[in-house]
Amino acid sequence: MIDLPTCYDPLPLADGAREQALTAALTRTEPYPLEEAVHAHVARHAASAPFDPAVQDGTDTVGYGELADRVHRTASWLASEGVTAGRIVAVGGRRGADVVTAFLALESLAAVYLPVDANWPSARVETVLRDSGAVLLLVTGGPGDHGELVKGAEAAGVPVTAPAQARTPYVRPAPPAPDEVRYVLYTSGTTGRPKGAVVEHQGMLNHLWAKVHDLGLSADDRLAQTAPLGFDISVWQMLAPLLVGGRVQIIGDEQAQDGALLLDALSHYGTTVVETVPTLIRFLLDARRDTGVRPEALRWMIATGEELPPALARRWCDTFDGTRLLNAYGPTECSDDVTHAVLRTPAPGVHHLPIGGPIGNAALYVLRAEEGRWQACAHGETGELFVGGIVVGRGYLGDPERTARAFFGDPFSDTGGRLYRTGDAVRVLPEGELEYLGRIDRQVKVGGVRMELAEIEAVLGTHPAVDACAVTLRTSAGHGALVARETAHAPAGGLPRLVAYVTTTGSGASEEDLRAHLAEQLPAPMIPYTFVFLPRLPLTQNGKTDHSALPEPPRTLRPRTRPYVPPRDGTEAAVARLVAETLDVERVGRYDTFLDLGGDSLLAMRLAARLRETGRQATLRDVLRDGSPAALAVLGREGTPQATHARHTWDARRSRPLTPQQAGVYFHWRLDPHSPYYSYQGTLELTGPLDVPRLATAWRVLLAENPQLLARFTEPEGTGGPAAEGQEVVHHYPHWDVPLPDSPVDTTADAYRRLAAEEASRPFDLLAEPALRIGLFRLGDGHHRLLVTLHELLLDGWGATVLFQRLADLYQQRLDTPDPEHGTRYDRYLDHLDTLLAGDQVVEAGRYWQRQLAGELPVLQIAQRRRPAAPSYRGVVEEAVLEEELFRRLYDTARSASATAFVPLLAAYALALGYYGDADEIVVGAPMAGRERPEAADVPAFMLTMLPLRLRLDPHASLSDFTAHVRDTVYAAYEAADHPFSWTLRHLPAARSSAATPVFQTMLNMLPYPARAATAADVEFRFVELDTGYTKYDCALYVQPHGPRQFLLQFAYQRELLDTGTARGVLDSTLIALRALTDPERAERTTVRSLDLLPGGALS
Repeated sequence: MIDLPTCYDPLPLADGAREQALTAALTRTEPYPLEEAVHAHVARHAASAPFDPAVQDGTDTVGYGELADRVHRTASWLASEGVTAGRIVAVGGRRGADVVTAFLALESLAAVYLPVDANWPSARVETVLRDSGAVLLLVTGGPGDHGELVKGAEAAGVPVTAPAQARTPYVRPAPPAPDEVRYVLYTSGTTGRPKGAVVEHQGMLNHLWAKVHDLGLSADDRLAQTAPLGFDISVWQMLAPLLVGGRVQIIGDEQAQDGALLLDALSHYGTTVVETVPTLIRFLLDARRDTGVRPEALRWMIATGEELPPALARRWCDTFDGTRLLNAYGPTECSDDVTHAVLRTPAPGVHHLPIGGPIGNAALYVLRAEEGRWQACAHGETGELFVGGIVVGRGYLGDPERTARAFFGDPFSDTGGRLYRTGDAVRVLPEGELEYLGRIDRQVKVGGVRMELAEIEAVLGTHPAVDACAVTLRTSAGHGALVARETAHAPAGGLPRLVAYVTTTGSGASEEDLRAHLAEQLPAPMIPYTFVFLPRLPLTQNGKTDHSALPEPPRTLRPRTRPYVPPRDGTEAAVARLVAETLDVERVGRYDTFLDLGGDSLLAMRLAARLRETGRQATLRDVLRDGSPAALAVLGREGTPQATHARHTWDARRSRPLTPQQAGVYFHWRLDPHSPYYSYQGTLELTGPLDVPRLATAWRVLLAENPQLLARFTEPEGTGGPAAEGQEVVHHYPHWDVPLPDSPVDTTADAYRRLAAEEASRPFDLLAEPALRIGLFRLGDGHHRLLVTLHELLLDGWGATVLFQRLADLYQQRLDTPDPEHGTRYDRYLDHLDTLLAGDQVVEAGRYWQRQLAGELPVLQIAQRRRPAAPSYRGVVEEAVLEEELFRRLYDTARSASATAFVPLLAAYALALGYYGDADEIVVGAPMAGRERPEAADVPAFMLTMLPLRLRLDPHASLSDFTAHVRDTVYAAYEAADHPFSWTLRHLPAARSSAATPVFQTMLNMLPYPARAATAADVEFRFVELDTGYTKYDCALYVQPHGPRQFLLQFAYQRELLDTGTARGVLDSTLIALRALTDPERAERTTVRSLDLLPGGALS
């Protein structure tokens, strides 16, 4: 049962403050019908209109009659499980009709609803369940789909089950009491421990009716339910429409967090009301600009959760003049929103928008503290907002200390209510509305001047080129920046500096422009020391700006009075433009280095190639060592720029030798033609009202533009087996016909996964059948899957994303004939490749590989089991997350070594492999995308090439020296990457054994891929690679982004060769090695031999 105080300490007031506060208070009284519970309204609508939709979730619609029956039977089942009045029941899992049902069933039992977010880690789930005393966890969608919820509940000792229904319905005999606790919602606490805000029935119901009244909700409305269960607005989103016979429209997590997908969903479902955070509103506007989609039925857009910038509101009003914009404000502790402001187009020069006046039956007071007592603020004076009235909750569950700091006896009420201290700075405008000025606890002190970070953000946001911004306080010490976000106290020895993070509207803005703009309105100490331009600001799960995830300014940037130095002359300006275009940044100063601007090895090779096209002698080392326009502009010139290639003419049928990259894959296939490990599989998820004939036309045109996907392969007579390779094999295209099926096959998600696995296990006969198989499946209305299985000879991951983006374009544009520009891309790429391979640099690269791979090559020796004569190549994966602190150290180490993050990761991985294999030499394969040149960037083909990186583990070398050795090896290999690996294999007869893959038996892959989602004609196209369950190497380490400042490490290994313990050990030892070599002092004093890599040892 819930144990909360019934008495609260009175708020200490200064003499005469009560009368002044009552005079200045903002209040509003409304006769909302608060006697009847929500489930009673549902029952009444069920009696009069049982078939009217109550909740729509995709293609699943629950009518009022069915919903009422579910509620009553679920309540009866809960009662049989021992749930009684006042008991807390947690609800988590998938948002949908089951959550609505569970809430209303608990309401009818006078029990308490506790939302548990399915995205929480198990430790937080455990903390919340223990803290709340929940007696049960209901998991919608089934416990099997939500492992973190189940794990957390088990740790807390709370039973877990899916919602069920009894045969006999339960009907509550009496209406709820006004002070009955309706729900507990946990929010983040400043101590790191979440706090459970307790909300009463009357407060919740009052807020629901305020939304109905102020928005004019009726049975015709469809209200979008977008918020996660742990976000307070989720409550009104799933309940308010039910009071008036309207419809709750469930919007899935992926759609709710993506502007383009959300815009598409609002249009598709005819949504009339949506509430979301300003960041998502910005994404919606971007999507409207890019797609032209307009949700015609939308009546209200409600902004909540964080301050709405005036420029964003102006943009909304200009774009969606038929949709009214409501600015809402309210703390979770006060039953959600307590103010509403209907906005018009903001006037120029406005820094803050009003958050409005009180909703019905809420009272708002603006107070300031003087010597420990509170005084009323006059209108226009800045103070702290306090909330009174029936909207105020009961406090924090099981936390009397924090309750006492925020909840007080209301000295302004004659009936003994409660008062909540918000911690927000506000003032009352002349029109009687509140203006929100930011958090009181975001005050900082710089140079002796106390200031509000929100005020700087507000002024910066008025610049016409600023789309979004965030300002934080950091401290600098020496060359670097130490994080000190949102605090007035700098670490010892550091200097506090303001850092502004900015995303622009596309019109561009320089630091000088922004500084000048701020200087017109703010004193000098409030001008940020440096500006960081980002594509997007990082967001929390609820869509608010995540200040903790804002990246640190590059540590290697030297402090300077002018943050940006323009190019000195036309030569530097031309190089700066190339750097900016390659990195997709707005501007590059003459001293801005390539790595500091966010470059990686793929982009470095692309920049080096572009510089060579201008006749400049640029190498990868030049770009990565300094890479500033000042340094690149003085490189020697080769005489004449490299020639570009003429446009290839259209030819319906072609025959060409395999590319060297294809030849390498073909050779491996010939070694074991019955193995499926060179199968590549992906699924194109098609969400929305799919027009199958239209898709079939788009598919036909796509194949006509890419005839290489329909190639037939032939070998010269008299050859066969491994001898048939390289230029000896010819592909003729187009040859086969692979049409889209006339109609989709109906199936389930589980059955689809089984079908995909069966397809992946079926090998291709490249000499007798197409190397491409497709199938179209329907998993429900609006949910289709195009299963694509092909041989890697045709396409790599990059090429697949390019291909299916083009399919979405063709579907959108309804094109029924191929575009010659697209239809000749592959041939133009082959022409370019022929020219490249005939060049002197490829010959020199071949000599490099002969020297690098001379002598006996080491074979990876970490397997515990004998290599089978006929391996199955079945793979298993172990995972680990590289957390933020190690992520930061990784990039610091890479920059210090003039390298990319790949280099220290490879060094750590090699050390771990050497430790487990007792080896002093390792060869690791590194995939190259082959997309470094513009001719190859958008061609759907297989261009992946492997670089064998031979690393010597000198036992006497320091970790710093070993990292430098790895860097030099990687850079030399990159510069020799034009020489095909399949050509290198020809000169290595000792590598031909089929007992192990030639040259190397392991790989490190951290290749980036382009975006994989698009929306076309109300259908979302999302391409997802599928794990075929096979691993072509003994083991491989895959590294990919996992959140804004983390990496996910996936160690895949052949289960016939390694056991789980060894695999886990290799992964853990890689992280141990990475921690050591990213610690500058340890990396200098520790040698390869002395490094302890035993998991659980001293260095872990």
